[in-house]
Amino acid sequence: MRTLLATITAVLLAGSLSAQTYTVFIHGKSDKNHNGVGTTDVNSYWGSSVNSVGGTRIFIGYDGTTDPRSYGSSRAQTNIATGLTNYCKGSNSCKIVCHSAGCYAIEYWLSNLGSTASAKGFNLTKVTALAAASGGSELANALNGITFGFGGNAMDKSLIVTTARGAFNHNNTAGVAVNHVPGYKGMFGASAILPGEDDYAVAYHSSCGYNRTGGLNKCQSSLTQYEGLWPFGSNKTYNQYSGHYRAPSVSSTGLYLDHGQIKTEGWR
Repeated sequence: MRTLLATITAVLLAGSLSAQTYTVFIHGKSDKNHNGVGTTDVNSYWGSSVNSVGGTRIFIGYDGTTDPRSYGSSRAQTNIATGLTNYCKGSNSCKIVCHSAGCYAIEYWLSNLGSTASAKGFNLTKVTALAAASGGSELANALNGITFGFGGNAMDKSLIVTTARGAFNHNNTAGVAVNHVPGYKGMFGASAILPGEDDYAVAYHSSCGYNRTGGLNKCQSSLTQYEGLWPFGSNKTYNQYSGHYRAPSVSSTGLYLDHGQIKTEGWR
């Protein structure tokens, strides 16, 4: 009996020691190729901002000029599938931290998983979405318009608002909570193009996961505001997509951080 108990204890202990909890980082738009899946932040997209997160960090990288919905060598969808399969199954679990178009990439992957993440064998605790560009950016619209559709790379074109919003079912997060962290430290010029509060790259309608575009200054589950010139205007209601929330540690006004600075908030 004593030998049997010792064996069972050893097996349980070995299992607990082998289980790992990872924080998986997925980057956004970049002019560099960050291709790689592992413990190296290829071409330093995240820099020192990952120091706010303890434990073992995994980086899923790809060519930052490509469409985040694409598959193949140095492409986001292929590397996400590889990374999460390698690190987030079995006894392992993962929290995902995405930034900007990296959130577009992981949300697209989740929506096309075909079932819940857990049913597919993935142990994903949550997604912390930093300045999510999943709803697109009016800056991409402007670039496309100014250049008559000829300017910008594949990433830029994917970020056109109608393209991003029509790219997948944003209400399907495969049972994984997407917790949004928006910033409102804008910049002259960019903020004149982006509606409502913005971080100089994306507006709140995107970074808060709202189901429609508009000029918003709050990040919450539902928001109704009067729009148009009185008395000809009307109330308009905005709701977050299903499975999307404001990160619990963030107030409805968001954080006074710009698009780059918000990368330090992966701990939320």
